[in-house]
Amino acid sequence: MKKNNPRSGRNPHARPSQGGPRGHGRAPQARSENQIPREWRIVIGTHAINEVLNVRPHQVKGFWLRQGWEHSNDLREMHELALKNKIKVEIKPENVIEKFGSSQQGAAIFVDGAPTLDVEGLQNFEKSVVLILDGIEDPHNLGAIVRTSWLTGAHGVLIPEDRAVGLTPTVHKVACGGVEHVPVEETTSFANYAEELKKQGYWIFGLSPRGKRSIFELELPDKVVWAIGSEDKGLRVTTERLCDELVFIPQASSSASYNASVATAMALTETLRQHAPRGNRKKS
Repeated sequence: MKKNNPRSGRNPHARPSQGGPRGHGRAPQARSENQIPREWRIVIGTHAINEVLNVRPHQVKGFWLRQGWEHSNDLREMHELALKNKIKVEIKPENVIEKFGSSQQGAAIFVDGAPTLDVEGLQNFEKSVVLILDGIEDPHNLGAIVRTSWLTGAHGVLIPEDRAVGLTPTVHKVACGGVEHVPVEETTSFANYAEELKKQGYWIFGLSPRGKRSIFELELPDKVVWAIGSEDKGLRVTTERLCDELVFIPQASSSASYNASVATAMALTETLRQHAPRGNRKKS
């Protein structure tokens, strides 16, 4: 495959980016879980909450800490950071916060807004990688994928609006702050995005056992889209048709398959390896 992709041009009718900050006006504080607007993100987990407080404190609409927070170093640090950003802190019984997840670690924060995917802006990157996640239903998988996407420099993640997990509290916790950096875009159709990305020079590779070449045999182009299927069924036929090529990840046994987040991490790491200039590769 040639490094210089001949595709060019822009689609003036490309589907616009969805989601994103929904205004910066003041919103009422959430007094109970029943008063939380659907468009707000519910974030749990100390790493995820700290990233919200550091990256987008102006979009925080509520912050709850459990009773007895004074006895936790992590919660005291979050409380101090919230006050520094002039964010009101409300103290709640732990069983109230537990409704957002049993692993909430004593805090929950409510955010109105998230990174948005500027599809047309992707053409400005010399090297880039985007993900298409075709029906990931396990929040731990999606959270791990978003975390890996952040650490490997991915520029966006596309997910379907139905038959897939969204940005749940558990996803935020597992992502450890990655959601604040990588746009996760919901869509009713991958086709519009695929068309625009191909015109910008992206090549779409689908991970599938039906692939003829392994990911380690590819000389990856500078602009890559990885399509990863659901945990049990893999890529849908309609998504496979959007791919330029199906490729596989080698494994010693054919009786099982890699976890979706593990497979994605391998693909993103191989992309990072090939895209990174020699002698300038950062260690984890």
